[in-house]
Amino acid sequence: MTVMRLAASLAAVCFFAGCSSQGGSGGPTEEGYTLLQEVNDLLHSSPAAGRPPGKLADLNAHQQMFPRAYAAIKSGAVVVLWGAPLKGEGEASKDDPIIAYQKEVPTDGGYVLLAAGQVKKMSASEFQSAPKAK
Repeated sequence: MTVMRLAASLAAVCFFAGCSSQGGSGGPTEEGYTLLQEVNDLLHSSPAAGRPPGKLADLNAHQQMFPRAYAAIKSGAVVVLWGAPLKGEGEASKDDPIIAYQKEVPTDGGYVLLAAGQVKKMSASEFQSAPKAK
C-alpha cells in the first residue's frame, strides 16, 4: 500500500511540475543566466584557505559537482577574472565588481556575475563602464 501511495505522489508531483502559468522558452538567455549561477556556485565551493580561485586548476576538485560551469570556463565560453574576492549574498552592494561573464558580453551584451553572486544582464556599453574585479 505504501508503494502505491509513493507512486501516486510521485506521479502527481511530476504532472504538476510540468504545469506552469509561465511558458519558459528555455532559450539562450535563460541558459546564460543559469550557467552563471552555476559558475558562482563553483567559484564559491572552491576557495582554498580562504582565498578565491586563482586559476582553473583550483576548481578541479569540484569539477564533477559543476560539470557545465567547469566546461564553460575551460572552453572560454565564460571568462573568469581569477583571484577576484568573493562576497556572500548578504554583502551585496550596487558597486559590486564583475567577477565572470559570458565571452560575448564585451561586444554583444549578455549575463555577468557580480562578486556577491548576483547574475545581471548588461549591454556591451554597460559592461564597458561597470567595475571589474582586479
